[in-house]
Amino acid sequence: MPGIKYIARVVRGMKFDKVKQMTEIVKQKCGQSKVRTLCSMAWCALRYGAGYYDYVMFGFYDMNGKQRDTYLTRVRNKKVCELMNDYSIAEEFDDKLRFNERFAPFLHRKTLNGETATADDLEDFLKGQTCFFAKPNHGSCGAGVEKVNVADFENTKAILNYVHEKNLPILEHAIKQHPDMAKLHPSSVNSMRIVTDVVGDDVLIAYIIVKIGRGGCACDNTGRGGMLCRVDENTGRIRSVATDDYFNVFSAHPDTGVVFEGYQLPMVPDAIALAKKAARVLPQMRHVGWDVAITPDGPVIIEGNEYPGTDLCQLAPHYPEKCGLWPYYKKILNIS
Repeated sequence: MPGIKYIARVVRGMKFDKVKQMTEIVKQKCGQSKVRTLCSMAWCALRYGAGYYDYVMFGFYDMNGKQRDTYLTRVRNKKVCELMNDYSIAEEFDDKLRFNERFAPFLHRKTLNGETATADDLEDFLKGQTCFFAKPNHGSCGAGVEKVNVADFENTKAILNYVHEKNLPILEHAIKQHPDMAKLHPSSVNSMRIVTDVVGDDVLIAYIIVKIGRGGCACDNTGRGGMLCRVDENTGRIRSVATDDYFNVFSAHPDTGVVFEGYQLPMVPDAIALAKKAARVLPQMRHVGWDVAITPDGPVIIEGNEYPGTDLCQLAPHYPEKCGLWPYYKKILNIS
């Protein structure tokens, strides 16, 4: 059960408009009154360390206590991360310039530091490229990422000025994705989030989800309108419907019509092997979520996340069995 100090901190940080929104969503989902939902949310916060967003996205409104107790809630997730990762070196992931340098062998694409690059460096970087991606050095959820078309600029100096003005120092060649990944949504690079846990001599896979873009957006992140599906790590097939940040559920892609459940993703064993290899690079960080794209030539790592979170991996539409990840982490970490 969470400590009093933590509960007090959560209460101080509550956004009451968000709480109201969550109670309205629960009422739409199951008809439960807002008062009952608020009381239930408070109990789940005290008993399981669940935030109000946890309560809705995991579907706690439709579970009994035994089922709820299997979920990796925000409090439990914080504990797992602190036990498995040394956050004094978190900048190795947060700083994308440092990440691209350290994990260069896993990227399989050309990158450039836009802060220090000269016009000649950029010209060499752009040879044969019609576009590239420019990213902020820090950030998450795809915020600030731009797909830059070379033809939109007069010369390389103009491009350099643009990325400097927009503070987008991470320059990367666009990834050409495998046709079977592009079929899901051709405008975005649709990636897999593969979470690795290093336990002794083993690297375990906690879960795999696939992130899929929507609406012509170049980004697959749900923060930019994308969707998520659960992936079976043994078969490489999608094993759930899709859901988005607004709790909408899709059995097929609204733009491409691809039916999600049963769809075979390419090269999943190779992607798992790549993620497991990357997990050995920094032994101080044992719990990492790797975003992996699939090209015609094999998997490539987009980025690593030292705080993978719980929102991607336990969404109610993905887990009709109503069993979360807490038993898995209790076992590997010997938590009673």
